[in-house]
Amino acid sequence: CLAMRRFFVPASQIHHSLAVISGDEFHHLCRVLRLRVGDEVTIYDDYGREHYGTVVTLSPTSAEVTIRHTQLVQTSRVPLTLGLGMLKGQKMDLVIEKVTELGVDRVAPFISTFTVSQLPTERQSERLARWQRIAQSAAKQSGSSVPQILAPQTFVQLCDSQSPDATIILFYEQEQQSTLKAFGNSHLRPSSLCIIVGPEGGFAPQEVEQARARDIPIPFLLPPQPTGRHTRSQ
Repeated sequence: CLAMRRFFVPASQIHHSLAVISGDEFHHLCRVLRLRVGDEVTIYDDYGREHYGTVVTLSPTSAEVTIRHTQLVQTSRVPLTLGLGMLKGQKMDLVIEKVTELGVDRVAPFISTFTVSQLPTERQSERLARWQRIAQSAAKQSGSSVPQILAPQTFVQLCDSQSPDATIILFYEQEQQSTLKAFGNSHLRPSSLCIIVGPEGGFAPQEVEQARARDIPIPFLLPPQPTGRHTRSQ
């Protein structure tokens, strides 16, 4: 099945219509699928491109694929960034897996006042590599693109790092006035969207004020209001 023959290769390992598959992807190609020279494969990279080619050489540690056709994966939806408050334990792994399957383009972890998980600087590269592997695996299974995963930053850095034409929205559990429906009605055609959600502890009041000072909408999807009393049947 050609759908199974889909491998992630960083763009840095694709040169002059030749791609090199190594590491875990090579293990899957060689030891699991047992592909051979002449088999056709699909390669996707970290620039949102898909390459279609044929295995031309196999060595003990890598496979070379000659590429005959490349296309950019087109999408009609709005480019989406998820600003994600750092979560503890394996919750970050699970969220990155699921948002990759949903098609998020960028994941931007951030550290805020009530963040429970604190990632030391010396461990960031290791954790980023882990998240990238999880995203690659999820993309391979779902057929989506691999999102860009940024290094953790502060809440203010996240707010200030978005492009000027990006529409930013922050979900705050204590907001009771502005609704998601009102936000949608006033932002019908955003060129790109950044959704910010907090960690387990939510947002501190000063962070909400920092967002308001930057004119970031803060809607909350209000629960349906009861329309009348319900009587229990006896």
